Amino acid sequence: MDRFRWLLWIIGVVLIGNFAALMIYGDTLRSTHLFVVRGTVFYPVAYLNLILGVVLIAILVWSTIARKR
Repeated sequence: MDRFRWLLWIIGVVLIGNFAALMIYGDTLRSTHLFVVRGTVFYPVAYLNLILGVVLIAILVWSTIARKR
């Protein structure tokens, strides 16, 4: 079970890192012909990754604290 928990921690960190990468890449699209895609695809997907990553890490922290009690 602990291996699975570590995998979830890694997934949470990757989701937050993916948010940063998509935001940076979305900002570089400002000077190209794909600037429309930035607001309709990259930013919503980036914020979804951020929200899911934070929620996953929060659940893991909460379950760790609840398990120690």
